Amino acid sequence: MKTRLRDFSRIGIIGLIIIGMCWGCAGVEQKVDDWQSALREKMNFNKSGDGDADGKLGDEVYFIHTSQWSWETLADVAQWYTGESKNQEKLADLNPYVNPDKITVGSEVVIPVSLLKTRERLPQNFSAHYRDSYYKHTVRWPGESLSLIASWYTGSSENWRKLAKANPRLNPNRIKGGNVIIIPAAMLKTRVRLPQKVAAKFTSEYFSYKVKENNEKLEDIAKLYTGNSANRKLIARANPDLNPDYLKKGNEVYIPQKLLKTRDPIKESEPAAALSKPAAKTPVTQPKLVQVEDENIKLFGPKQHPKQ
Repeated sequence: MKTRLRDFSRIGIIGLIIIGMCWGCAGVEQKVDDWQSALREKMNFNKSGDGDADGKLGDEVYFIHTSQWSWETLADVAQWYTGESKNQEKLADLNPYVNPDKITVGSEVVIPVSLLKTRERLPQNFSAHYRDSYYKHTVRWPGESLSLIASWYTGSSENWRKLAKANPRLNPNRIKGGNVIIIPAAMLKTRVRLPQKVAAKFTSEYFSYKVKENNEKLEDIAKLYTGNSANRKLIARANPDLNPDYLKKGNEVYIPQKLLKTRDPIKESEPAAALSKPAAKTPVTQPKLVQVEDENIKLFGPKQHPKQ
């Protein structure tokens, strides 16, 4: 009997917790509705044909955007309507009940008309292609991470969180080749593309060899470090920014770890190009023959003077 009472009491407590959670969620939604209703009561609206509206509060006129798409963020709204994603901070102050990272469908976002660049509704296919002020980085090299990309383009690896917010569909822990990462112009320190050598420092997938002579051949480097000159094609594929037929002094050649057989550097006196030349034949010096006097040589010598 006591066991049953304990079970009933546990079920009752769990039920109360669930009801409280639901009530809390409903309370938050109610606050949002109350805030929007109060705002609408204070403002005089002129409805437009697409469902958005203008209103005036004091001396400032506002435009109301109604969220339609599940992917919308306050940065998206600011970029589309004001032309600057950094205006999301101003919109956040005016819209305290709106989640800046994910706006709930049906929510209303208040935008000062003084910031507006367009009244056209945010389109469904709005993406990085519409964000002209954004820089687009395409992941190319093994070793790239969001913190490395943030460090190179913005000057601080700590900005990876801001990049993650600007790229809500991207998994920040799984950066893959081909991923396009959007970097807000306000954060950019450089537009120079992230070089391979920077990414290579953060991965064990590559071995870096620095070309010492202009006439070095990629097949010779492949032969020396991988044991097979036929790996030239694989190495060339791993170095798309290099001309495999003309390596210059100072070029860095990245050799995939799976191909590597040795890490011993090429000696300065023996450049890789020397491997393609046939070894010079060392002249064979014939030992000098020591003449040994033969007793029979007298038989073939000059004639003796006749006796007088």
